[in-house]
Amino acid sequence: MEEVLLRHASHGLLPRPPPAPAPRRLRVVAVALRTRPTSLAVPGFPPATATALAPEHVLPSPPVAAGSAEVLLAAGVPSADLRRAAGMCPELLSVPVETITAALRFLTDEAGVPAEDLPRVLRRRPRLLVSPVASRLRPTLYFLRALSVPDLPRRADLLSFSVEDKLLPRIEFLESLGLPSRAARSMARRFPALFCYGIDGNMRPKAEYLLRAMGRDADELFDFPEYFSYALATRIAPRHEACASRGVRMPLPAMLRPGDAKFRATLAGCVGSTPPRRRSPLWHAYWVDDAGAMEEIKATA
Repeated sequence: MEEVLLRHASHGLLPRPPPAPAPRRLRVVAVALRTRPTSLAVPGFPPATATALAPEHVLPSPPVAAGSAEVLLAAGVPSADLRRAAGMCPELLSVPVETITAALRFLTDEAGVPAEDLPRVLRRRPRLLVSPVASRLRPTLYFLRALSVPDLPRRADLLSFSVEDKLLPRIEFLESLGLPSRAARSMARRFPALFCYGIDGNMRPKAEYLLRAMGRDADELFDFPEYFSYALATRIAPRHEACASRGVRMPLPAMLRPGDAKFRATLAGCVGSTPPRRRSPLWHAYWVDDAGAMEEIKATA
């Protein structure tokens, strides 16, 4: 019998087993994991548009998303902002409604955000809604209060930042430039937007350019922390090179704040001379930008 079977098999007479079914289930799951939330109908959220794209690998939970939408609408968030918020923070589609409710209560009761300002705050930083109160929002609020950052209700978007991973590293970077700890904290208090800038992609290259290419001291950063808000390639470097080519050394505010037309006019009048330093009692100037707005710059005591 075995010989017969072997002979038939060698001549290809035995029927071959049917091929294994294609892993259709795995393929369907893989496609689902790649589906963007904006391509799915989520109860409570407006239909997605072709231009509204959200990060991948996040699947919405319709009951949770519907509950989140109901809570946000009750808080005064316009329905048109819900889809944008979900695109900026896809976790809104899956976080428990209790987390969102606790964050809203914290913002109004502890952070002092007026109820009418909630839509504006959440439009700028929807991640506040998915940040745990005990481990993120409240410690950051206490840190910013200890730092004496003014007008915290209007800067509530900072509350979603981690103290250890976001706030302290910026202060430590300023200290690494040679600034005393008190000076670094003063810069962050006067210009809290520093906490929003990346260190390696923003602050470090700008600081290195100021210290090396421009030959200035870190003390000038203490006087003008807004320096980090200007683009290195299109504002800082071109204006420094224009001043250096004419032998002019302007204070950082005078070099960076004015519009292009005012800067060129000021530079033309400074050729062969150098404006007084910021701490000089003679340093008192008015700079007018291209739009005609007058800004007074005075030396600090």
